[in-house]
Amino acid sequence: MTMVLEAIGLHYAYEGGVAALSGLDLAVERGRRLAILGPNGAGKTTLLLHLNGTLRPSTGEVRLDGLPVGYGRRHLIDWRRRVGLVLQDADDQLFAATVAEDVSFGPLNLGLGDAEARERVGEALRALDISDLADRPTHMLSFGQKKRAAIAGAVAMRPDVLLLDEPTAGLDRQGALLLLAELEKLSKAGTTLVFSTHDVDLAWSFADDVALFERGRIVAQGTSDAILTDAAALAQCGLQPPFVARIGLCLKERQAPGNGTALPRTEDQAIAALGAFIEGQFPIAAKGLSQ
Repeated sequence: MTMVLEAIGLHYAYEGGVAALSGLDLAVERGRRLAILGPNGAGKTTLLLHLNGTLRPSTGEVRLDGLPVGYGRRHLIDWRRRVGLVLQDADDQLFAATVAEDVSFGPLNLGLGDAEARERVGEALRALDISDLADRPTHMLSFGQKKRAAIAGAVAMRPDVLLLDEPTAGLDRQGALLLLAELEKLSKAGTTLVFSTHDVDLAWSFADDVALFERGRIVAQGTSDAILTDAAALAQCGLQPPFVARIGLCLKERQAPGNGTALPRTEDQAIAALGAFIEGQFPIAAKGLSQ
């Protein structure tokens, strides 16, 4: 187990003494997909802004590959090259005239030559499946296209870790599925993903690991299977286990045939498990339904 990014004892308060982080500890394992899960307004965005150096804690430290990071200009440039951040509202990040110009900003800011910058832009646009939007003015993009363009801008930096603040917020179901499919490709290519969300169902279907966030601290962290089936831990954050997981647990308690040892992760898998259960319990009725 190799930790690429860690937060240790982070404390941070906004003006007026409003505490946002209170001794927060977090560990991000290389190559995994980590969901930071908590209710809206809990401070998840504040945490992400600390993880890429936008905000500096009053006490505590952030580590990359086990080493404390620095906050000097050169340190921050290297940090943000390795740890990219995509904000919830893409309009907060898109500012250039066209998509290609916006995506090229990061590589050019690293001091790369035009040829290498163009190569990275093309690579990032292909990774997010928006090559056809390269010359499109950013103000003429749909909401979902803006999300992808903002992510492409971060991907062009070739980060080790990509932080995403509520990545599916504001997207319809189809748009969310398309975006998650592209993020899964990035994950399989080796990018470590860390995303904030209040959606337990998203965390269940997409995350390898989950950190429960509540009142400025992590109250539990572990695999998604362990954390998202722990009703007591979720209740501390005002959450319930994911619906699909609850179906799986219910079937497992009844030793449903065909359910196996793994819980369903998607609605389709849950429906298949329910079908197997009905067929096992009521074979004649199941046969009649299938005809």
